[in-house]
Amino acid sequence: MHAARAMVLLAACLFAGWATAQGAYPVKPIKFILPFGPGSGTDVVARIAGDEMASILKQPVVIEHRAGASGFIAAEMAAKSPPDGYTLFVTSGTTQSLNPSLFKKLPYDPVKDFEPVGGLIQAYYVLIVNKDFPANTLAELIAWLKANPGKASYGWGAAVSQVTGSAFLARIGATATGVAYKSSPQSVNDLIGGLYSFTFLDLTTALGHIRAGRVKAIAVTSPQRNPSLPEVPTMSEAGLPGFTSSTFIGLFAPAGVPEPIIARVNGALQQALRNPAVSQRLIDCCSAAVHPISPADYKEYLKADRKVWAERIAAAGIQPE
Repeated sequence: MHAARAMVLLAACLFAGWATAQGAYPVKPIKFILPFGPGSGTDVVARIAGDEMASILKQPVVIEHRAGASGFIAAEMAAKSPPDGYTLFVTSGTTQSLNPSLFKKLPYDPVKDFEPVGGLIQAYYVLIVNKDFPANTLAELIAWLKANPGKASYGWGAAVSQVTGSAFLARIGATATGVAYKSSPQSVNDLIGGLYSFTFLDLTTALGHIRAGRVKAIAVTSPQRNPSLPEVPTMSEAGLPGFTSSTFIGLFAPAGVPEPIIARVNGALQQALRNPAVSQRLIDCCSAAVHPISPADYKEYLKADRKVWAERIAAAGIQPE
């Protein structure tokens, strides 16, 4: 009799554990690890989406910044997290698409170490200079860069900015000294201080500075003018036909997270992005397009994106470090 009761209790415990893992997720707070600092585009987007997902999933979403080292620190930490769905990675093309072509060796594998959960946004960049810089148009900037090779410099706080800047210089036949920063907010602060010549900055980070008059917007990297900056021409309109640059911000899980949990998180993410209030906040803050997509389709999107950036990095003449 006692043995029979023990077997029943054991079966009940096992079933409860299985149900918790499969059906009751989440039962505690979820952590989003970010590779860029507070105030970055990734941070702003993660907070907007995370707040709505917390309401849907009935658990808090906590943001943890691990900026620096081209995203290595955050990516490695996220990749080594327990595959239980409680630690997720919100990142951009820097760690998942560009780093494999920019570095000979990574402390993580962007394909094998992660399961794509879904997209958040697709975003573009803007070419900006200090408010007192002696150029107001792309033609004037190009002329100044060519006339001042010893003084010219460009900064970046993310790999997309780095590669776009290098590709721009290669396209116009000019040279400039590169200056790397841990994150985009740090890089733009030094541009405002006049410490370097130009940068390609994500619109999320740049908009407030442009509207406050701290920097001048020269051109946007989107195929069409951006509704948030209708007076600013595209790079194509300004004199460089076909010159575009964009990135994504997406949500990833460590490899090994059970498929039902991936599906649950993706469902909450897509529900959040399809909320008109949330999508409008993302458009207003970031001048970006929301990107609801299934995990399977996102995997194919990322594969294509890695190929595009590998080709751009090679064309810009950037050698892997």
